[in-house]
Amino acid sequence: MPGQARILSSKEISRIQKFLPTARDKTLFAVGIYSGLRVGEIVQLRYDQLYTESGGIRSVLKIKRSKRKNTVFSDIPTHPKLRDALATYKDEIDDCKWLFPSKESATGHLTRAQAHNILKKVFDSLDLEDASTHSMRRTCLTNMSRAGVPLRTIQEISGHSSLSALQAYLAVDPDDKRRAINLLRY
Repeated sequence: MPGQARILSSKEISRIQKFLPTARDKTLFAVGIYSGLRVGEIVQLRYDQLYTESGGIRSVLKIKRSKRKNTVFSDIPTHPKLRDALATYKDEIDDCKWLFPSKESATGHLTRAQAHNILKKVFDSLDLEDASTHSMRRTCLTNMSRAGVPLRTIQEISGHSSLSALQAYLAVDPDDKRRAINLLRY
C-alpha cells in the first residue's frame, strides 16, 4: 500500500542485523522485529520489563498501553532471537532504569527521534526504500498473519483497538492470494 512502511524480507532483516554497529542498536531492532511494538513503546521500555532481579531474561514482556477510555495490557512472549540480543546487551546497561538509556535525552532514555535516526541511517545505507522504524512493527505483524496466527491473537500482541485497525497494517502478498485460490478443491 503506498505511503506505508516497507515490509522487510527475511534477507533484509538479516542484512540489517549484520549492519547495525552496536549491541544497543541490534537490540533496538530485535525488540521491534520480534515484538511488534511501536518505536515509542520500545524506547520507553524499562530494564525490569525484560530482565529479572537476578539478571535473567524474562520469558514474557508485559506492556501497559494507555488508551483513550481504558488501559490495555499485552503479554508478549520473548522470542529466542530477542533473548540472544538481550543476553549480549545486558552487560552494557546493568543498573540502568531504562532498556535504552540516553544521556542526551531529558527523559533519560532514547527518544523516538533518536531511535528513528539510528535505524534510518542503516535503512538508507542498505538502500531499503520506504523502510522506517514502523517497518519493524508491520513486518512482525504481517509475518504472524502470513504464518496463520489468528487475527485476535495478533491484536492482543499489537494492542490494536479493533481488528479493522489491525488489518490496515497487514500486507497481502500476491503469493498469499495464489495459495488461497489453490486451496480450493471442488
